Amino acid sequence: MRVKVLLFGMLADKTGTRTLIIEDAEGMVDLAGLKNYLESKYPFLKEMKYIIAANQQITRKNIKLNEGDEIALMPPFAGG
Repeated sequence: MRVKVLLFGMLADKTGTRTLIIEDAEGMVDLAGLKNYLESKYPFLKEMKYIIAANQQITRKNIKLNEGDEIALMPPFAGG
C-alpha cells in the first residue's frame, strides 16, 4: 500500500522534508500503525504535538488506511 504523508511547519523542518511516500510499511493498516511507523523512524515525533488529517479531513479517530491516502501532520498553529 502506498500512502503520502505531508508535513507542515516545524515537523517539516525537523524531518528535512515536506512529503514522505510510504510504501508497504509493516503494520500500517490504520492511522495508529502509520503513527507508530513514523515515530519509530522519527523518534522526536513522540514528544511533539500535532494533529492528523486524512484526505483533507482532520481526524482524531483511528481510521483504516487505503491505497493512495494523503495524510497530513500539522503542528499547532495560531491565527492572527
